[in-house]
Parts: sequence; structure tokens; C-alpha cells
Amino acid sequence: YLEANRDKPLFLNYWMFSVHAPFDAKKDLIEKYKDLVDPKDLQRSPTYAAMVESMDDAVGTLLDTLDRLKIADNTIVIFFSDNGGNMYNEIDGTTPTSNFPLRGGKASMYEGGVRVPMIVVWPPRIAADSKNDALVQSTDFYPTLLEILDLQKEEGQIFDGVSIVPALEGKPFSRDAIFTYFPHNPPVPDWMPPAISVHHKNWKLIREFHQGNKGAHRYRLYDLENDLGETTNLAANHPKLVEELDAKISKHLTDTQAVVPILNPTFDPAKYRPEIEGVNKVRNAPKPKARPNAQDDPSAPWLQGWKARNNTATVKDGIVTLKAVGQDPFLGVGAAQYKGSASITIRAKAPKGGSGKVTWANGSPKVGSVPFELKANEWSEISLKLPAEGSLGILRVHLPASGQAIQVDAITISSADGKTTQTWNF
Repeated sequence: YLEANRDKPLFLNYWMFSVHAPFDAKKDLIEKYKDLVDPKDLQRSPTYAAMVESMDDAVGTLLDTLDRLKIADNTIVIFFSDNGGNMYNEIDGTTPTSNFPLRGGKASMYEGGVRVPMIVVWPPRIAADSKNDALVQSTDFYPTLLEILDLQKEEGQIFDGVSIVPALEGKPFSRDAIFTYFPHNPPVPDWMPPAISVHHKNWKLIREFHQGNKGAHRYRLYDLENDLGETTNLAANHPKLVEELDAKISKHLTDTQAVVPILNPTFDPAKYRPEIEGVNKVRNAPKPKARPNAQDDPSAPWLQGWKARNNTATVKDGIVTLKAVGQDPFLGVGAAQYKGSASITIRAKAPKGGSGKVTWANGSPKVGSVPFELKANEWSEISLKLPAEGSLGILRVHLPASGQAIQVDAITISSADGKTTQTWNF
């Protein structure tokens, strides 16, 4: 199979990392075919390949379950993405993925943000391995599933999409246009001012609200058949086509009763810098306060369910080190399983010592609180009784971390009867 695909470096770049094979066998194959893998290829991402493999395993588990339950032939499976790939954040020294040759990505109006894969499995009526280039979007799913299930829509109900059953069955299917409305401008590569786009046949028109002269709209027109990367704005070359497609946009906004951006009466064109549009991180938005992180945050599983707030938390050799980055640094955890009076033991060390407290809140007006003291520059084992009424709810350990690094070795919470106990050794 590899020999037959020697001319497909894109396929090989992903295969090298995601194929299921014993490690030694994979290593030998990678060595044999390494000349085909371009390390500078924008699509080469070991991290992304691992994510694809994980998702593939999850989808396989789902499909295997349908087979096991013997309902696969009576189940419609739709595989779809809500947006294009994230190509601007960084992980393992690289972006998660590349949408090349498409322009832009997630949170962008360009094709890299809106053109996504779609696979539909419907054994009785969709031929295996069939393909269709029909223009569809997620708003089509509801009317499509109603038709498939032979269900009637509610009286007077209006759909934003249309049924795509003919396209799924390989029959003639046509529609006038689809619209993407995104009146936002998040600071990502290829961002643009609040805008709406229309796809009609091979053309795509983007209306940028009130970005033209004297508050008029500004337009971008692309011929996707010949310029899929949206490199050349043809709006000035086809004014009549722009007018026709813009009329479709206006009708869509009216029909859907959309809330649209209005002209800013205090806008000063002389102070606007259009050259920064589409450039990442051009706006001076305040940086969010550091809020690391808990087991449910994939970037910091080391806290084993605890959440670090107003402090950074790192773990090395089973010791959590906390450094304050805001007022009132604390560790918090859900402890609703502990009913009534409970106890907590904390083994910690503070270079300067200081006062702390353990609090709990379960929705009642009164928040429980018990103070404690840490001695300077020595390990202290603090044991406290928590006279809770009802459950502990959300439990927080407030630490004297301001101006010093606190080390936490272990935390144990126990119910009064001793039947429920949990220890975190990190």
C-alpha cells in the first residue's frame, strides 16, 4: 500500500504517526520510507496525527457498538465538524493543524474556517464509497432527518436549511445559496471586521459591515473554483455580480430577522488602520488572569481534580508548588460526597510561614471556615475538623502563598464515620 502511494506525501506524513502497527514494524517502515516525508510540509504534525488516531479509535468504538447491538443497518451516522482547524494556537512547538491550501481557520470567515469534512452512513439508501460535491451546511441536518424519519414539521415551522436527502442518495440536488453570518472579529489569523458571506455556485461574496467609504459596506469576492485559497479579491472586476449576491445577503438577513451591526456615529476613518486586519494579536486585549488548572483541564492533569485559582501550580516529585498570581490564592475541589462533620489533613511547607484557612460552601447562606497556621520553613501537618452542616460542597484550601512559594505534599479528606476517605499524594 505504501509503494502504491509513494506519490502522496500528505498521506505518508500522517500515516507515519497514526497507523496501527507494532512499534518495531512501524520503525522499520518509517526508516524505509523516510525519504518521502517532508519535515517542512505544513501538513506534517505528529501531535495532530496522534489526535486523529485517538478520534479514530473513539469512532471505531461507537461503530463497533452499533454492530454488536445489531442496529448498524437501522442507524444514521453523521460525521461532521463545526468549524475548520485551529491553526494558530501552539502545542508541542507547532500549531495543532494546518488547513492549507485553504486560507484561515477556526473563527475565520475564510474557507479554512468554514469548509469542513462530512461523512454520512445510511446503509439502506446511501451507496458505500459514494461521493457528492453538493453544497450543504449544518442547518440542513434537521429538515434532512425529518424527511428520513418520515416526520412532519410543526405547522408554520421555518427552516434555515433544506433537506439534502437527494444528494445523499446520489440524485440531482440544487440550492440557491448558503450563508455564514459571523458578526465578530476575534484576534486570530485572517480575522476580518464583522461580516457575512454567501456561497452561490463557484462564487463567494463577503460583506464587511460599514467598512467602506462613508459607512458603506466593503466587499470581497472570490472565485472558489479557480482560487480556493481566496488570494484575489475580484469585487472591483464584477460589480454587477457583487450587487446580485449582496441582494441575496440582504434578503437572508431580513428573512431571518437577524440583528445586524449598525454604523458607529463616532467612527473616525482617519484613525482606522485597515492594514492590521487579518494580522494575529493586533489588538491589545487584556490578558486573562492565570487560572491553572485541574484534572478536567487537559493542560494540567497533575492536580488530580483540584483547581488552582489565583496561583500557578506545578508538580515535581509528588510535591505541588504554588506561587500566587492574584489575591487570595487557593486550591479548590468538589467535596459534595462528604456529609456532615468531616476532617482534613494538609502536609505543607511555607518559607515564611503564615495564616491560611479551609472553607466550604454548599449553597447555604453561611460559608464554613476553619483557620490554620503554617510554621516558617518547615514541613507542617495540619489536621482540622470541619463542622459542616450538610455536605462540604465546594471545599477550598486558602494558602499564605502571597510573596512566597508554598509546597504541598499531600491532602486527605475523611468523613466523620471514616467510611469515605480520599488522599491526594500528587
